[in-house]
Amino acid sequence: MSAQTTVTTTAGDDPGVRRSLSGRLPRPWAFPLLAYASTWILTLGVWAWLGDRNVRQVPSIERRKYDGWELHFIFKDASNYMDIARLGYPDRLPVDPATGDVVANNSAFFPLLPMLVKAVAWPLGGRYVLAALLVSVVLGAASAFAVWKLADHLRGRRVADRAALLYCLFPGAFVFGFLYSESLAALLAAFCLLALLKRQWLLAGVLAGIGTSVRPNMVLLCLACAVAAGIAIHRDRDWKALWAPLLSPIGGAAYLVWGALRYDDARFWFKTQEQGWDQHTDWGANTLKRVLWLDDTVSAEPAQNLMHTVFFVLAVVGVVWLLWEKFPPPVTVFTIGVLLLSFTASAQGSKPRFVWTAFPLFIAAATRLRGRALVVVLVLFAAGFVWLAGWSPLHYGRGAP
Repeated sequence: MSAQTTVTTTAGDDPGVRRSLSGRLPRPWAFPLLAYASTWILTLGVWAWLGDRNVRQVPSIERRKYDGWELHFIFKDASNYMDIARLGYPDRLPVDPATGDVVANNSAFFPLLPMLVKAVAWPLGGRYVLAALLVSVVLGAASAFAVWKLADHLRGRRVADRAALLYCLFPGAFVFGFLYSESLAALLAAFCLLALLKRQWLLAGVLAGIGTSVRPNMVLLCLACAVAAGIAIHRDRDWKALWAPLLSPIGGAAYLVWGALRYDDARFWFKTQEQGWDQHTDWGANTLKRVLWLDDTVSAEPAQNLMHTVFFVLAVVGVVWLLWEKFPPPVTVFTIGVLLLSFTASAQGSKPRFVWTAFPLFIAAATRLRGRALVVVLVLFAAGFVWLAGWSPLHYGRGAP
């Protein structure tokens, strides 16, 4: 049996062993949805506690556009996605006349999420915030289901249930409560990986192609497709597997080509990232400085630095478990690749939401954690979830974890 088709094992589901949690429900697929619902219970509790405490932290331009709970939901990057949904991308790249450098603008954000918001807002009479909330809730629930399905395929229902809980309560999942693109990315990536494992090459390629239009780090789906196709061709001479890598870059490539024509600059996205948002590859220098407490800003941001350190350690432990479980190569390549892209980026590092995007880590962890150990980890995760959801809006200028 090839690596891509290493599928469901039934450890923990044998006769005589207590049924999985999802197996006790009338519809097992409802379990990841219930796990996801718990995140909104925590989120709404944080919003109620915050009240208007974060208003003074929000730039005045945002306060003029949103109020009340909207200021909690339309947080930092979410505002950029909303502006794209409402107004589209800028007609031209804004440039600093003094330096000639491109200044920060929305062309750094990939288009699929704002396109979905715009599509949902149309039948709602242009109520964009409501549309964004509906899109965010549905995508979050769908991503939890997708991770559960992938885990079920890899290690069986009991592991899948634990993986769904870990995925939903991991502190980085607090972005479920924002209009952020991580949920959409995880949804498409999980189903893409599942299609690769089932050798559904055309479907995998289409899902990867759509996924690359969500976030830049979804380029790792292209690598996962290439690895899966290479193995299938080498072992089984399955040339149909080429559909997956051939289709995988279409979404991201289409956006880059569109932007290159619109702005008459093939490097528009890279210039916006590097010059406008001051984001570039530093090969892990910033991450190491954070983890080793060598950053000059540690004294000013000890809580944020501790956060980076803790989640770097969690990611390393997760990778060790991932390698121990010997998951199929496409899953392993995608997971480690997502972490490496984050850890080697100057402005990302080991932020919780980027570690969370490497969601197969939770499937690996679910194979190791059970009983009291699982309960303790889930409680700690939930506490971290609440802390990040409350801390981030009150420290608006420190960056979104």
